[in-house]
Amino acid sequence: MVYKQMLVRVPKNLATRLERAGKDLHQSQSHIVAEAIRFYLAERADLDIALERLRDPNAEWISHDQVKRELLGD
Repeated sequence: MVYKQMLVRVPKNLATRLERAGKDLHQSQSHIVAEAIRFYLAERADLDIALERLRDPNAEWISHDQVKRELLGD
C-alpha cells in the first residue's frame, strides 16, 4: 500500500483522546485515524446508496408491519 502523509488539525480534547486510545490499543495515532476515516467513508457510501434508493421513483415499499411479519414469522 502506498501512503501519503497528511496534516490535520483537531481540537485539543480530541487529540488527547486519540493519544489515550493509541496507548490503550497499542496502535499508532495514524493507524487509528486511518481506520476512523475508512469507517466514515464506508458509512457515507452506505448512506449515499440508501438516499439514492429512497429517491428512486420505481422503488417498491413495504410496511413496517409486513417487515415484522416476514422477519418474525408472525
